[in-house]
Amino acid sequence: MKKRLIPGFILILSLLVGYFVLSLWKGVLLNPPESSRDDFERVIRLTPSNPDPYYRLALLYEWEIHKADLQKSVRYLKQAIEWNPLEQQYWLHLAKLLFRNGTTEASKQALKRAIQVFPTGYQGRWVSANLLLQHGSVEEALPHFSYLLAHYPNQGYLVYDVLRRAFSDSNFIVEKVVPKDWFSFHQFLLYLYEIGDKKSAQNVWKKSVQLGFQPNRSEILQHIEFLIREKEIGEAFTIWQTRFLEQGHPSPQEGELITNGGFEKEGFLGGGFDWKIGKVAGAEILIDPTHAIEGRRSLRIQFDGKENVDFHHVSQVVALRPDTDYTLRAQVKAKAVTTKSGVKVEIIGVGASFYKASEPLIGDQEWKEVSLSFRTPSDIKGGLVRFRREKTEKFDRFISGTVWVDNLSLKEKKSSF
Repeated sequence: MKKRLIPGFILILSLLVGYFVLSLWKGVLLNPPESSRDDFERVIRLTPSNPDPYYRLALLYEWEIHKADLQKSVRYLKQAIEWNPLEQQYWLHLAKLLFRNGTTEASKQALKRAIQVFPTGYQGRWVSANLLLQHGSVEEALPHFSYLLAHYPNQGYLVYDVLRRAFSDSNFIVEKVVPKDWFSFHQFLLYLYEIGDKKSAQNVWKKSVQLGFQPNRSEILQHIEFLIREKEIGEAFTIWQTRFLEQGHPSPQEGELITNGGFEKEGFLGGGFDWKIGKVAGAEILIDPTHAIEGRRSLRIQFDGKENVDFHHVSQVVALRPDTDYTLRAQVKAKAVTTKSGVKVEIIGVGASFYKASEPLIGDQEWKEVSLSFRTPSDIKGGLVRFRREKTEKFDRFISGTVWVDNLSLKEKKSSF
């Protein structure tokens, strides 16, 4: 039994000795005790060509609370670089130390060497850009930020965050830093959407138009939706009309503010100034090719009688001008709609307190026109047209039946003068 154990013991002992020798040569241990200057100096004496202990000593002299010595830290870093000038981290750390010591030009030279060692790496560009910015060397820093945006777009948010803290002017960032391609412009816009910087987003979009960029439909909708959220509905509607017309999207008739009012167009964009259609328990929303008062199709809302539905799930944003007279019309039909709280057509002001609604549609009714005439208040930004059934607390509250809507129209009233 003992004879069997001896070879295994020798193997384990050999591995431990080998590991110790290798660790000593490399200057690192998997579970080292707390290192001291003496430890690293001893490793340097054993393996003077190993750059790692010089670098470790530089860190010790830099960060030791009671005995920090930046001059010695710089000296050891330079020794590490002598043995391994191709380690970018050494150059970057040296640049930071030299900057702290106030030796600006030497710090810049260390940054240049760091980039020469690994010109395509993220860290070298990021440290160089930020350190040069702290130097006040703006013109030298900006190309590094541009490089990061072009080659590391997933880090764009971080880059833009730094740039906006340094330069509040988005025009400067666009002119000097953002690469001149649509992808980079769109990344900047996404950042501006997220932080809610309306003015900058508007400026960047206008610049992209000047440069002739061609965003796709989804990207156009993103910008339009952002403007709508920011209550810039007039500007959003102008972009909607021009850009979607360029892409072959059917445009409304002269003066018509409702998009696809007859529900004839296949599919919905689900954003911008097209219909937004959501899902709700107790109701099904469909395009019906069997019922229409004009054209081939209409919108059908069918209630299953199992829910007290609070319905507001078909809506469209519309562009309205202040102090202006409008007429909203719709053709509606009902079949076996229960409860006294039926479906109505309503318009709500955006940016102003304003509301108009038709009588609720209940029971059985053949096609008929509902019409709302109104004048907008002076502070209105736009409106929201939607179909509404309000939840009721009455005993007979579970709504069933079907409502059809067709041929919606919203137009400005022409003055008779």
